[in-house]
Amino acid sequence: MEEKRMDYLKDTSYAIAKMRMKYDEMDEKTVYKKGIEKGLVQGFVKGKVSLLKDILRQKWELTENDEKVLDDLNEEEVNEIVQVLNRMNTPKDLQDQLKKLSDSKHQADNRTQFSFSQD
Repeated sequence: MEEKRMDYLKDTSYAIAKMRMKYDEMDEKTVYKKGIEKGLVQGFVKGKVSLLKDILRQKWELTENDEKVLDDLNEEEVNEIVQVLNRMNTPKDLQDQLKKLSDSKHQADNRTQFSFSQD
C-alpha cells in the first residue's frame, strides 16, 4: 500500500513538473513572439522615418535638430507629416509642422498629468 502511494506521489510530482515545464515553454514563446512583433513595428516606423528624411533631403538640407526630432516621432506623427508633405515647400514649413506636433504632444502630456493629479 505504501509503495503504491509512493509511486502515485512520484508520478504526480513528475506530471506537475512536466506541466510546469510546458507552461514555461509556452510563456517563453509568447514573450519571444511579442518581442518580435514589437521589433517589427519599431523597424517599420524607423523605415518610414528614414524614407521621410530621404524625401525631405531631396527638397532641402535638413539640420541636425530636424533629423533628431524626426527620429523621435512615433508612427502617428510620421503619418501626419507624410499627409502634409506636399504642402511643405521650405525648411520653415517642416519646422512649423514639427513644432505643431511637439506642442500637441506637450498638451497631451499636460492633460494626462492633470487627470492623474485630480485623483
